[in-house]
This record gives sequence, structure tokens and C-alpha cells, in this order.
Amino acid sequence: MSANKELISIPNIVFLVTGLYFVIVAAIGEGSVYTALGGILCFISAGLAVEKDWFLSAPWRLATAAFSIIILLAQLGTDFTVSNLTAAVVVSVIINGALFLLLAGVFLWTAKDLTTREEKEEEEQEEEESKKKRLTYEI
Repeated sequence: MSANKELISIPNIVFLVTGLYFVIVAAIGEGSVYTALGGILCFISAGLAVEKDWFLSAPWRLATAAFSIIILLAQLGTDFTVSNLTAAVVVSVIINGALFLLLAGVFLWTAKDLTTREEKEEEEQEEEESKKKRLTYEI
């Protein structure tokens, strides 16, 4: 796939939106330092979509999705412990819940890509080994 199609994939859009959300939340002082760190990690993960063949690419994206899910769960937990329900809290619950569901999907999607890539690599290694054995036996 071309680099442009990789940058406009569903997981990448989710990483970009989540990163933007985290940066905004951190900038207005409603999140912790970890929220800003999560935004940076999301932007790096989106950039790594260009080179999916790198060894670190898929594990980084998987770890970023997991980290972001944890941050969103912490924010949801904070939202649910508020004593007075305001419109801001309701909007926060909706946004955090939606991003949580989207990132859970990205986590599963990335995990699937990682495991299928490992299986393909194992099959290629087995195929190479069988070719080597055939050549040895044929001589």
C-alpha cells in the first residue's frame, strides 16, 4: 500500500483524533502529564504507520493503544466520581467512552496484525528450511 493509504487508515485516524484530544485536555489543565504524554505517543504511532515493516512499529502501536485505554479509563473513573453532574461531565463521559471503544478496536486490530505478521514470518522460515533440506537431499 502506498504511504498515503497507510496514513488515512482507520487506526491512524483514531490515533490522530485521540492524540489531539489528549493534547487539548492537557493544554486546558484538565488532565495529567500522562495525558500529554499519551498525545505525543499517539502522534508517534500515527507516524509509524508509514513504515509498518519496522520491527518496533506494531508493538509501539499496540502499547500506545493500551496506554491510551488506561488513560481513558482513568478519566472515565474520575468522571463517575463527580458528585454534581454537569454538561461538561456528560460530554467528557461521551467523548472518553467513544474513544475508549475506538481504541479497544484499534488495540485488537493491531494485535491481529502483529500475530498474523509473526505467523507469516514463521511460515516463510519453515519454507526456507524445507527448501534447504530439499537441495541437500537432491545433491
